[in-house]
Amino acid sequence: MSKPQYLSKSDFQLASSCAKKLVYKKKGYDSSNDTDEYMMMLAQGGYIVGKMATMLFPDGIEVEGSTAESLQKTKEHIEKYDSITLFEPAFEYNQRLARIDIFVKHGNKIQLIEVKSASRDSLNPKKDSNKLNKYIQDISFQYTILKDVFPDCEITCLLLMPDKSMRTLIDGLAGWFRLIDKSISQDEEYEAPNEIISRETSKFQKPEVEFVFDNNPNRQDYIDRLRNEGILNYLDVTEKAIALESGIRAKAESYIKILNNGLEATSQDYEISKSCKSCEYYVSGDANCGFLECWKGVNTFPSIFDLYYGGTVGSNNYLNELIKDRKYEFRDIQTERLCKNDGSIGTRNERQIIQFENTVNKKEWISETMIQELDSWIYPLHFIDFETYTGALPFHQGMRPFELIAFQWSCHTIDRPDAEPRHQEFIYTDSDFPNFKFAESLMKHIGMSGTPLMWATHENSVLRTILYQMDEYGYQNPALKDWLQKTIKDKDLGTEGRFIDMNAFTLKHYFHPEMKGKTSIKKVLPAIWNNNQLLHEIPYLHKYSIKDLEQQVLDPYDTLFNLANEKMKSVDEEIEIQSEDVKGGTGAMRAFYRIRFDNSITKEHKEELKHRLLEYCKLDTMAMVIIWLYWKQTVR
Repeated sequence: MSKPQYLSKSDFQLASSCAKKLVYKKKGYDSSNDTDEYMMMLAQGGYIVGKMATMLFPDGIEVEGSTAESLQKTKEHIEKYDSITLFEPAFEYNQRLARIDIFVKHGNKIQLIEVKSASRDSLNPKKDSNKLNKYIQDISFQYTILKDVFPDCEITCLLLMPDKSMRTLIDGLAGWFRLIDKSISQDEEYEAPNEIISRETSKFQKPEVEFVFDNNPNRQDYIDRLRNEGILNYLDVTEKAIALESGIRAKAESYIKILNNGLEATSQDYEISKSCKSCEYYVSGDANCGFLECWKGVNTFPSIFDLYYGGTVGSNNYLNELIKDRKYEFRDIQTERLCKNDGSIGTRNERQIIQFENTVNKKEWISETMIQELDSWIYPLHFIDFETYTGALPFHQGMRPFELIAFQWSCHTIDRPDAEPRHQEFIYTDSDFPNFKFAESLMKHIGMSGTPLMWATHENSVLRTILYQMDEYGYQNPALKDWLQKTIKDKDLGTEGRFIDMNAFTLKHYFHPEMKGKTSIKKVLPAIWNNNQLLHEIPYLHKYSIKDLEQQVLDPYDTLFNLANEKMKSVDEEIEIQSEDVKGGTGAMRAFYRIRFDNSITKEHKEELKHRLLEYCKLDTMAMVIIWLYWKQTVR
């Protein structure tokens, strides 16, 4: 006997973005989100906040097991107790299925509590309206099921979320919980955390979350502090959830028909479009690639999606016109369409035209004014990169949810023309708040001399945040405050700042076909590094010049990762290497969290993670140097 086909709340969200994705999920097709590091980190944050939320209900009972087991256990609990609190109970009605985060029933009154790890600001509710609307649709789907199962009950719908207007009184709150990975496959209807609910797949693994004070004799005191000094807050969304009810029911019915009967070829529930660019069911090399199944006759990802901001052309509809005409190749783009609606050429259109012409002709492009702007940079040149952390649970007393922590910087400095870069770095992994030490150390290193350079605007935003944190935390250092005010760009202060944004510089002055429509440092560096052997001959760049078995030059980031992996293996053979990637900002955040709070790993392991963080950040600033060196050599 086959299992019943349920429409879960994650199915509903997935189908709302594209009905064909629902079909692929039920077929078990691979999704890029199965291995998406950022999605995994969101999921982990969701589980931790979920665990914290359940601890506010000391009499709650967790409902575990497969869908069928959970449905049966939930039914038994409801029949046995008139008043009860359940965690993740399962309810089903006419093939609609939901596992409620927290379900509270007292007689004929029910609270449906949806826990989110994403934050809201109760003092500025308008800022979060778009995000909350998506969450309310999710809770409305669950409401329709509970209303059908309990027709005589009064149902209140609540969101329980970290509130950015609240400052925790708990120092080290983020370390009160620890994730324990479990290699247990959940059944196909298991609900992933809400932050990835529209992108959840059946291959998602649920970790266990440990409250580190579970065996502490003062456990209850810690739980009381979570209630009184934590950062979770309720938002009643009952009226809004009810207002969506009829529309939710109609959509759910249409998706259930797809589950039962399949998706007809003439269905209006999906069509290929520019939205497919971000489809998680494009998995290169997969025999069952959902994306290619939709795009019949296409063997590779459509290159029209490589166009810089292509989705905005022609009243946001030009790519859809090309797709409708089955024109998927980059060459199919008509340059006369790369303009504003009034026919004029904007800055974005200029970049699109540069990309198109030089991609088709397989040429590198350098602007006529690049050399003048490069020559205007004043030595010493400081190539700077920061690593920061933001998370739902604050690290320090007085912090708000998702408040920024700046824990590391790297700086390669070129003192004069033709000088080798000298490197300076800072990392702070002690238990106190690092931001002011972070800024003071950078101020001491670069002062007011020369030109500081960054890639994009993150570094400016971080220093701006630290400036305002000085007032919020009452931190007194007039010299630091003066330096920050003179260094950052800030509309409120009316300052232009000192930083040069190399990402903006790239958009204005440089293009290589291998960059496609991207200007991130991880796209620009390989395009330059892989095509310019002279760079590899510079002595201080030798260690990044490694080739694979086919004598192809490796991306320097891959080189760093491979070298670090070999060293990590020698540190501890029991370490799961793949969980220790520090190849991007997300990996750096995870490594920093483990150094600070994960006491399940050895001191040597933490030291190696710290080393990886330093090497990763150092490579980012060296990448900036390499790109600058190439520009200087090429335009001379």
